Amino acid sequence: MSKWSKYLNLLGLADSETTVYLSVLKSGPETVQNIAKNVGLSRVTVYAAIESLTKRGLMTSVEKGKKQFYAVEPPERIISLAENKTSQMQSMIKEIKENIQELKLIQSGDKPVVKMFEGPDAFTAIQEDVLGSKIDLMCEFGNIDEIDRVYPYDKGVRNNFFDRLSKMPMERRLVFVSTDPRPKTNEPNKKIKYLDIEKFKFYGDIFIYNDTLWMSSFKGKQITVMIKSQEIKDTLQAAFDLIWNTLP
Repeated sequence: MSKWSKYLNLLGLADSETTVYLSVLKSGPETVQNIAKNVGLSRVTVYAAIESLTKRGLMTSVEKGKKQFYAVEPPERIISLAENKTSQMQSMIKEIKENIQELKLIQSGDKPVVKMFEGPDAFTAIQEDVLGSKIDLMCEFGNIDEIDRVYPYDKGVRNNFFDRLSKMPMERRLVFVSTDPRPKTNEPNKKIKYLDIEKFKFYGDIFIYNDTLWMSSFKGKQITVMIKSQEIKDTLQAAFDLIWNTLP
């Protein structure tokens, strides 16, 4: 019967409730006094267990003469209990997913989460975060010549990432400076605009999406900083949108 004790415990029954249920299942209708004697529990504990089991639909009372007996309902009730539990858990999981951001804010104390990476390992971290997120709009602002130098497209460093990005249901807006202003890929969800490299000289790259920023510098030692902060992201997003809307 140990497996049934485990099943019933997983469904939320206390040890005393499980013990009482399985004992009465085996013995048939019994008085509280006899149940307490059979399971080695006090009558107060047995009464509490019976009350709880009755509320769950697993036990019922039966009168025989002047005595009150207690019996278990058909074992199929356990299936109904499990199905109800599953339904409740599915609803709870949905609510947790919808509201998990609240816990993230509590965990961080509403402060930005900041991480720093050195070298090309940052690109792996960027890919993992982007591909594991649900994104409606992703913006990028960078020097495409420097990006190509650090992560050569023709050597396949970025091919797989771009291929997966092209299949994600998001809009991508990119503003680049380059000596060769031509799209390097043909993803259907991507739009590119260019700045004059003679007027705007910088050597980095910025990803903007959801509540996240990735800022990389490619001149000298490669440094990448990841910031998760809705306020900081919204500030930089406003600057990006201003540039985007002024370009043809």
